[in-house]
Amino acid sequence: MARVSLARNLPNPRRTNTFVDTCAFDPKVAPEHSAAQRIREIRNAGNISILLAHSNQKEIEHPNTPADVKAEARDMTYTIAAPLTPAEIEQRALVRQVMTGEGNPDQYEADADHIFEAGKYGGGYFVTTDPRILGRKAELDALSGAIIVKPTEWLAIYEAAN
Repeated sequence: MARVSLARNLPNPRRTNTFVDTCAFDPKVAPEHSAAQRIREIRNAGNISILLAHSNQKEIEHPNTPADVKAEARDMTYTIAAPLTPAEIEQRALVRQVMTGEGNPDQYEADADHIFEAGKYGGGYFVTTDPRILGRKAELDALSGAIIVKPTEWLAIYEAAN
């Protein structure tokens, strides 16, 4: 799995969009869990803005989503569903194709749409712990314009940008 090189010229998370995948709100594995909690603290202190793709709303509404995550997500800014240009339709299709691979397209469409939205609205960060997304990170970064990172990677970038 490729890691984010902190040597590359990455945008300051304080000055660019940060989108969060639903699974990154409350990952169950260390060290991602504590990094995700720290990102939430930074956001709640008003130091950054976290955005959610409108395609995340179904996941947030799911009965298995923890109540604290639902409450926090209600206070976040979402993108809105808007008509896509022909170029955006093509780009989203390519992102969906990469996410699907040999799998069931219906199973990965929402994740692909989250990534597409993150790239469409600023090409900032897309924070996730989803192994399928992270395993396709380089190709998805290139197609979407979003910078896909784990919570620990985003936190390291944030702290290095001080």
